[in-house]
Amino acid sequence: MARLRFSEEFLESLAGLDKRVEESVWKKLALVQGFPGVGSSLVEPSLRHAYGSACLKVVAEGYDVLYERGEKGNDGEEVVDVLGIVNQRAVR
Repeated sequence: MARLRFSEEFLESLAGLDKRVEESVWKKLALVQGFPGVGSSLVEPSLRHAYGSACLKVVAEGYDVLYERGEKGNDGEEVVDVLGIVNQRAVR
C-alpha cells in the first residue's frame, strides 16, 4: 500500500468542497493508495503544464484529483503525491 503525501494546494481545495464531494475524493484516494497506477494518464494539456508531465488523475463527482507516483521511500514503500483538485468545468 502506498503512502499518500498531500500538497497544501490539495488540502486548501478540499476544505472548500461540500461533504458529498469530499467523501468521493477520499474514496478515490483510497483506491489510489491501494493501486497507485489506477488513475488515467489522459490529463488535459493545461493541467499537465501546471502539475507536471507525469501526473495522473482520478475523477470524483465532477472534479479531477491529480496525483503523481513518487519514488519509493527508504523503507521501500511507494509514495503518491496528491497535487490538487480541479473542477472539470473550469478546465474545459
